[in-house]
Amino acid sequence: MNEEYIKQVEKELFLSRKEKKDVMRDLNEVFASALEHGETEQQVIQRLGTPKEFADSIAEQFGIDNNNSKRQKGIISALVAFLMAAVAFSIYAVTRLGKALERTIGQADATTNIQIQGALGIDVSQITLAVGFSGAMIAILLIIRTIGKNRR
Repeated sequence: MNEEYIKQVEKELFLSRKEKKDVMRDLNEVFASALEHGETEQQVIQRLGTPKEFADSIAEQFGIDNNNSKRQKGIISALVAFLMAAVAFSIYAVTRLGKALERTIGQADATTNIQIQGALGIDVSQITLAVGFSGAMIAILLIIRTIGKNRR
């Protein structure tokens, strides 16, 4: 039970890797010491509060607004996803600009039946377009999730 509690606390903390490592070590020591003195894991957890409450109190001791850190992480993730979508859409647009109409050779007006495909027969521009849409959807979901968490 205490291992699950400690993992939850670690997940809720937004500290540097070194600070988080120190807090986790101290938390393990708290559980070990309490058990040596006859306290149960449940009693220790009741004393410390929920993992979120404990993480928030630790962050406060470090002078960090834990909720603000979560919000920033969500916003940064959404911006990265939007950037990925923008790059994918730009690559798609550039690849489509230089292409002739389907079934034409050399921008000619007459159509032909000659089709040229890559080695695998895959249209990479369609994959790029799919990556762009996926990135945009991920960004939108991250924004919704960040807004939803901030309202709680």
